[in-house]
Amino acid sequence: MKLNKNVWFSIFVIIFAGAFIYMTLQLQSLYIGAQGDVGPKFFPIAAATGLILCSIGKILTEYKKEENPFLTKNGWKRTAAVFILLILYLFSIDWFGYLISTPLFSALLVLSMREDRKPRPVTLILFSVFATAILYIVFQMVIHVTLPTGKLFR
Repeated sequence: MKLNKNVWFSIFVIIFAGAFIYMTLQLQSLYIGAQGDVGPKFFPIAAATGLILCSIGKILTEYKKEENPFLTKNGWKRTAAVFILLILYLFSIDWFGYLISTPLFSALLVLSMREDRKPRPVTLILFSVFATAILYIVFQMVIHVTLPTGKLFR
């Protein structure tokens, strides 16, 4: 069996996620008497379990493929563009808040990672708005985590 870089990376992710689950199991809940509360362990364990499942799937689909170059010249340019956009997003979310910055930067990220495909503008806008709305609902209303409103709107 030939192991390419994707298989090695997946093995690393499985080991990392396993260690993460082990460390998460050491957390103690502040609300021991709360009935039905999933506690502080649920989300990290669920995320790490998802990483393990995805890595196993990647290993099963990648272990026979030929080795390709890690990144081409265009790949490095796209990677640099993503890092620049993420840094700009950090500054933007601080000034303009989550609801303005996130749809804009999610659309820009899709455009910077698109390779040869050109997403239709309507699809791009709908994706950005729905992704922002779903994350807003999950964090603000389900998990009760306050998202940034921005310095301009305080």
